[in-house]
Amino acid sequence: MPFAELAVVGAGPAGLSAVVTAARLGVKVVLIDEYIQPGGQYLKGEAFADTLSSPAERQGRALLRSLPSAGITTYWQTVVWHSEKNRLHLHRPQGPLTLDAATVIAATGARELALPFPGWTLPGVMTVGGIQVLVKAHRVLPGQKILLAGSGPLLLAAAYTLISHGLPPVAVLESSAPRQWMRFGPALGGQTGRMSEGWRYLQALRRARVPYRFRRAVVRALGSDHLEAVVTARLDSRGRPVSGSEETIPVDALGIGFGFIPNVDLTQLAGCTHRYAPALGGWVPLVNEHQATDVPGLFAAGECAGVAGAEAALLSGEAAAWGAACHLGRVDRQELAHHLTRLKQARQRQHRFAAVLNTLSSPPDPLLAALAVGDVPICRCEGVTAAAVRQAIDRGARTLDALKTATRVGQGLCQGRTCGPILARLVASQTGCPVEQAGFFRVRPPLKPVPLSTVAAEGVE
Repeated sequence: MPFAELAVVGAGPAGLSAVVTAARLGVKVVLIDEYIQPGGQYLKGEAFADTLSSPAERQGRALLRSLPSAGITTYWQTVVWHSEKNRLHLHRPQGPLTLDAATVIAATGARELALPFPGWTLPGVMTVGGIQVLVKAHRVLPGQKILLAGSGPLLLAAAYTLISHGLPPVAVLESSAPRQWMRFGPALGGQTGRMSEGWRYLQALRRARVPYRFRRAVVRALGSDHLEAVVTARLDSRGRPVSGSEETIPVDALGIGFGFIPNVDLTQLAGCTHRYAPALGGWVPLVNEHQATDVPGLFAAGECAGVAGAEAALLSGEAAAWGAACHLGRVDRQELAHHLTRLKQARQRQHRFAAVLNTLSSPPDPLLAALAVGDVPICRCEGVTAAAVRQAIDRGARTLDALKTATRVGQGLCQGRTCGPILARLVASQTGCPVEQAGFFRVRPPLKPVPLSTVAAEGVE
């Protein structure tokens, strides 16, 4: 059975920073990722010229270039489907594999949050990040008339990507109001790089004459067997669609995104304590200053420990690597403390900014309440409608597991990754309870779909 001093799960910015740092500290490292090549979603696809890329992207690509010479064992196209303490059960193209590791860093990233609305299952409706991946990694345009809607800076980044590839979006709709962004001015201090990046995006939209409209959202997608148009509406001060303000826009592709949700399946399965932190994107594992969880030998870095952007992910990956090296005895506690002190100010600055972005990116609860009604599917995998979910809540279901029992939500292929955050918000809006009271779906192996032959070969009960 293979053994690693450190196994890092996820090859995005945090994972790359962790493995390169750990290797430099003399740790024998294994890097595991589901994709065919490293980089995660952030570094996927072609690089822009250095003058157009952010400092985080340049640093990430430098880590990618150093990977082959770092002496790291890599497993690409490999799924971690089960974890027992520090034993990882993997599925690779060559077949199943069990890996024992003295320490593990979970760097599993985050996923986008999309709100349900009538027509959101039509072909042509996808997440904003999905459009980014299609264009940057595969050079495929999802349509000829593309609209982007939701909230947060990813809308601007995706619009910039489309403009750079010769197809400006027909419009960008931001659900929040300008004054909401202005309220958080003090948190923008020290964010020169991000501010200049955002300014570059806005200037590109202006030059391409792309409408950028605040307090407006998509409330319906129209089409028979594919997307043909969307209905948008103005939002009032609470985020509710204003009756009579509807506007129909012909489109053949729609990108929807309301920020990110940490991917915490692996840390949940491992038994880590989690807390609900809206400023970090939702449920996150409890970690200390060097990203150690309360499960000995397990660390969490990057977006899965709190959505804070690529720069913060790079820093947390570095901190986790030092923590793992200390756990293994490669550095002492004094060296660890000295290095963490060096990182502290930059990390605090990044997290202050991230808290603002996560607050602004979160969808207005009244908007969800207005859109998730009737036969609108909430659980896309199982086809469970908003009406069925609301009826179960009226009958006493107050947690995600209770809703799962009553309606089969979360039992499909995605295992509740898409509908879970939506359901928690529906429970909160309908009952007046805090979102965290709804909890999260209980995680069980396999974490991702794998062949039954893999489970049988591993002998896992």
